[in-house]
Amino acid sequence: MTEDLSKERARDALDSVAARLRTPQALQPARVDSLAVGHPGIALLFTTLAAGGDTEARSVAHAHLAAAIRPAGGLRAAGLYGGTAAVAFAARVAATGPDTYRSLLDSVTPRVAEAAVERARALRAGRSQGTGAPSHLYDAVSGASGLARLLLALDPHGPALRACLEALVDLAEPAVTAHGTLPGWWTEGGPGAQGPNPDFPRGHLNLGLAHGIPGPLALLSLAHEQGVRVRGHEEAIGRFAGWLAGRAHGDGYGPYWPLTVRAEDELSGERPPNPPTRAAWCYGTPGAARALFLAGRALEEKEWRELAGRAMRAALARPAATRALEGPGLCHGTGGLLQIAARMAYDLDDAELGAQLPCLAGQLVEEMAEADGVGFLEGAAGAALALHTYVEGVPSAEGGSPSPGLLDWDAALLLA
Repeated sequence: MTEDLSKERARDALDSVAARLRTPQALQPARVDSLAVGHPGIALLFTTLAAGGDTEARSVAHAHLAAAIRPAGGLRAAGLYGGTAAVAFAARVAATGPDTYRSLLDSVTPRVAEAAVERARALRAGRSQGTGAPSHLYDAVSGASGLARLLLALDPHGPALRACLEALVDLAEPAVTAHGTLPGWWTEGGPGAQGPNPDFPRGHLNLGLAHGIPGPLALLSLAHEQGVRVRGHEEAIGRFAGWLAGRAHGDGYGPYWPLTVRAEDELSGERPPNPPTRAAWCYGTPGAARALFLAGRALEEKEWRELAGRAMRAALARPAATRALEGPGLCHGTGGLLQIAARMAYDLDDAELGAQLPCLAGQLVEEMAEADGVGFLEGAAGAALALHTYVEGVPSAEGGSPSPGLLDWDAALLLA
């Protein structure tokens, strides 16, 4: 049984990871400009350490950013986790004032905007052709939701962000398909790889924060709180959140969400047994609960916030062996669960959730000892950032809702 981890021991583990990654040469990723596995994600760790008083960490973060912009052929415009947007996100988090990294940000922001507009156009085109909404066009990792979160910090009143918000709001309109009328974010085939999937003959509706409708819900909620809104904005939040709340299952521990809903089950109104299968950021109850909480906070809907809190408490009350987590990472591992639990414990002022954090931190450190990767999304750097939250508290906790002047590292996960 995992023992509770003291904050002193957590700090030791955090310092050990930082020591390994202090030189850019310690990282040999295939994609140096990737937020998931490359230098931008490592820069986030050292930017965070610098904010806490590590006098050398800011220069280390700068060195990793410099290494990220040197790939052969130059940076590629992609989703939030690749190329131009990944570097822009890390630089924006690292910026300590309006002039910090100004030249870099001025040069990459138009390219991020161009990529975002292209995602929005492609998303609308797919819907108009009746082929559904492929998740990679709207999700947090590759799609409009992730790029819009970055633009909310880079250019909150620009046309590119508006295009993304309007495309995401459009997902709230039902999709008329060959199978019947389905929610607007219906996707042909199954989750993951494109193409036919025998388990999802009529397609599916994705409930993961990384790749499903919780991503647009979280993004629209954060934008609403920041005062950046488009026509139909509140109505879309209401439809997404209402649908998500209505798809919660329950067991002896409390509410939870499945990973997906099959189109045939949505059309029939059936809710087949679907035991909890993962308690991660990418898929499962924690990510869905966080998105629903953000919606409840944005629109002041107490019932959504309370459902999100009950679901998080239930996720942590279930035996750890049933959480189906993989390693220490933020994506589908214990790091992501710890970060979401810490955010929710603070925002809900929930002592029961807070009491679970030392055990989660202990489990995370045990897993870090056997991890191979060092990147942000699945490796040691991301796990160390979650440990930092455990040690130092929730990033930018004062005030609760997002500030236009701040960009926390876990905004890349659409948690803030």
